[in-house]
Amino acid sequence: MIKSVLNGFGVDVKSLHNNVFSWSIKSAIKEQKLGERCGELREIIPDISSQYTNEFSKEDYENYYELKMRGMHAFQVNACIDAVNYVFNKLNKPVTVADIGDSSGHHLRYIKHIISEKKLKKGISVNLDPIAIEKINSGGGDGVLCRAEELNTINISPDLFMSFEMLEHLTDPVRFLHDIAETGSADHFLISVPYQKSSHFGGSHLRLNENDLPEKMTPEDVHIYEFSTDDWLLLAKFSGWKPIFTKVYWQYPRNNVGRIMQPLLKKIDFEGFFVMFLERDLSLSKRYTGW
Repeated sequence: MIKSVLNGFGVDVKSLHNNVFSWSIKSAIKEQKLGERCGELREIIPDISSQYTNEFSKEDYENYYELKMRGMHAFQVNACIDAVNYVFNKLNKPVTVADIGDSSGHHLRYIKHIISEKKLKKGISVNLDPIAIEKINSGGGDGVLCRAEELNTINISPDLFMSFEMLEHLTDPVRFLHDIAETGSADHFLISVPYQKSSHFGGSHLRLNENDLPEKMTPEDVHIYEFSTDDWLLLAKFSGWKPIFTKVYWQYPRNNVGRIMQPLLKKIDFEGFFVMFLERDLSLSKRYTGW
């Protein structure tokens, strides 16, 4: 209804959306001191429009989505650096990292440029989608068509698993995390998911009227679970992991008038993203006999 009213007054709704949300992201990046990292990532990979399978229009990408992805990537890369440093200090050897569900290879390219070879040995992209693996390998990355929990069967033994905005798309994240905790080579797992204050089943796609749902919904489109931070941590603990650190990236400034963006973001996007860096701990999981 609001969109119809604005259109009636000759307002370009898409341009208004891009301008307002770009302002929110810019303010958030500045407040969270991520501007320098965003600039560094732009130098490493100038064009990240291939991050997702779904394509953006050139206008939307340049006016909003590029900035949105840069802010999120800067936050995630900072968490990657902290995680690699932690594992390096624990093992006292260069770390092999596997990015599970990676569809672009961008995060591994970032950290290969930023982290020294003394600390980072190798980065591997793991995906069950052959198109994603082909894209990563053609771009100079190291993509493996495989399940994460089966990497050790093909002589790849990562020291650190990481995964970005993937867990919420899985039909059974408990089983996924438990299988990796039981059989995976890495004792540590860095995960990011959309931030939610309260948990619910199904994201925006599943909440559409049935007549408005697309004929086919891909895993990239559909969020099965959108949990609160507390529930994600409880799920991880039950599955065989304990937290070492957690962080939140906000897509709006929290210390000035930009706080007014919070309810709008909560309704049509996400307030931010939540990172949890986990260490294998099967003590609780072993008490459950239903595996």
